[in-house]
Amino acid sequence: MGEITTSVLPDWTYTHIRDRRKQIVLALLRIGHTYLTQKYLLTRDPQPYCDDCLVPLTVRHLLVECLSLIELRHRYLYRCRGRDSGVFYLSKVLGPASLAPGHDVFRFQGEAGLLPNL
Repeated sequence: MGEITTSVLPDWTYTHIRDRRKQIVLALLRIGHTYLTQKYLLTRDPQPYCDDCLVPLTVRHLLVECLSLIELRHRYLYRCRGRDSGVFYLSKVLGPASLAPGHDVFRFQGEAGLLPNL
């Protein structure tokens, strides 16, 4: 994925997350390896594609690019946009800002129906 590195996130903090499952999901999203997006490597199935956008299904696509999730993105991840362009950045979505109150990447995934599949 190239955007999430230790130079971007020197300390992967979990300040208010006490649920171990949420910590694991956040770590999997940060490294870009989830069951939903990488299952095809284990099962030898064809790579999954987004039904709406017709591009390969990746963590980056689900969190910052998919057009069908833009309304949810604006509702839950509004702090992760660039100031001038309004473009969402993966490093902000999965960074320390994602743990701030009122900004919940987990509620975004839950309402999008992604959380059980990760």
